[in-house]
Amino acid sequence: MAPRIRGPRILTIEFEPLAHLPPLAWCARARPGSPVRVRHGIGVVTRDEGFVEGAWDGDFGAFDVDRAGTLAGSGARMRGDALVFAAPFHPLERLFVLRDGGGIRVSNSLAFLLTEAGDGLDLAHPGYFFDFVGHVRRGIAAPPTRLRTASGRRVELHSCCNLRLRADATLERVDRPPGDPPTCYADYAALLLGTTRRLAANAADPRRAATYRLVAACSRGYDSTASATIASLAGCREGVTFVRSAAPSGHPLVGVTERIDDDSGADTLRALGMRVAKFDRRALATLPGHPRAEFFISSPAAITDATARLMEDVLRGSVFVSGRHGERYWGPTARCSRIDFAERDDCHLSGQALGEFRLRTGFVHFPLPYVGARNGPAIFRITRSAEMRPWKLGTGYYDRPIARRIAEEAGVPRAWFGQRKLGAGMGSRELNDESERDFQDFLRSEVPAAVLRKLDPRPVTERIGLHRRLTYLRSIYSHLPPVSAALDLSGSDRLHMMWRSTSLYHFHWGYAKTSRRYRSG
Repeated sequence: MAPRIRGPRILTIEFEPLAHLPPLAWCARARPGSPVRVRHGIGVVTRDEGFVEGAWDGDFGAFDVDRAGTLAGSGARMRGDALVFAAPFHPLERLFVLRDGGGIRVSNSLAFLLTEAGDGLDLAHPGYFFDFVGHVRRGIAAPPTRLRTASGRRVELHSCCNLRLRADATLERVDRPPGDPPTCYADYAALLLGTTRRLAANAADPRRAATYRLVAACSRGYDSTASATIASLAGCREGVTFVRSAAPSGHPLVGVTERIDDDSGADTLRALGMRVAKFDRRALATLPGHPRAEFFISSPAAITDATARLMEDVLRGSVFVSGRHGERYWGPTARCSRIDFAERDDCHLSGQALGEFRLRTGFVHFPLPYVGARNGPAIFRITRSAEMRPWKLGTGYYDRPIARRIAEEAGVPRAWFGQRKLGAGMGSRELNDESERDFQDFLRSEVPAAVLRKLDPRPVTERIGLHRRLTYLRSIYSHLPPVSAALDLSGSDRLHMMWRSTSLYHFHWGYAKTSRRYRSG
């Protein structure tokens, strides 16, 4: 198919849809004085004024993807003499940029970007996982993280911002305003519901060639229950739930044991007027092939993203409403008063690995607790306010009055959710047998022997004790600047189960598997 030339005279765009690509993937290449060439999957919406994969809290016809307060997905819009790229509103996905000899590439996929550039990951650098951990901990106000490539170039990571591209192929980062802070519970609840309703209307707009419907995740925890409640009020009639999760007992400093317990949110979803699809996380290990490979931006401790693979058929064509990281903004402790998404307590990259799976499957991720979360201190003041006392249980860290009030006022019984903390990451921390054999072959054939000799081949399950202590310290104390600085300066990540582990190469192995889908022929 011949490229279709679109756009204003100063800066033009050539769109090239390719059926072999993941439906929602795109990669733009710009060179001085030349059209911007955008290669993309068939699910990307293209117009004279730009393109988008996703939905936002505004009129679809206006196509103001770059000015949306809440863009779930990514895209770009012509503005005068520039093309403005827009990253997702939340920090769980990002735009990737590679500058190359006066030209530039921008993509919503690291694998697509490197494949288009004829580059790849540096197999002598095991630490990509910790590069992403550092990126997440620094937050969106920090200078962009740069990942080294096989050829010695650098890929930039840009989260929650716009990127302004001009005809001379110069690229400028443009920060987005955080929006007005909510002043009380009613103000905040209206923000959550109003945003969700507008985004849902955009996703279902009949002017779209393909529309998206809402699908909500729900467990017995606070965050997904509140998010599913908001989704139901916005018209959601489909829900998904995992029937079991791990229930930890003990204390990280002295020892933790886990048992499997009921975590089904099916009753809540039905009470909210939804039909329910139920899944068992343990079924992930029975899937053939390499089901965890496309979730390579993660760690063995964060398997929740990978278990979404079981929901693939239901999630296709949806706006997936999740409660991801509600604990970071709806909790009662001072660490919830964070700004600019500086997640200094992150050790697992949970929530960060859905990107490639999402682009391939064709759904939009809408982590609802991130709506308005740039105003973390204001949300924390509401949590601690007198008006929220009737919804406090007095149970310490696991007490989230905002989430409880949202659900209870919609009719969800108090006893059905938020009674005790369950660990969502139930399941094997290791690859299945087929993938493990393939991974070991990858280590032997692809990783430099001198690097491999310096790494620990033990399973991460044998190193998890000290890791739990690290996670506890960061969770409880890292919001305090002196403690955070001390943890960084002391090299506390040496306690991390991934520190100098051969499991760091899950990143490279998964990338190698995933990048194949971006090659033609």
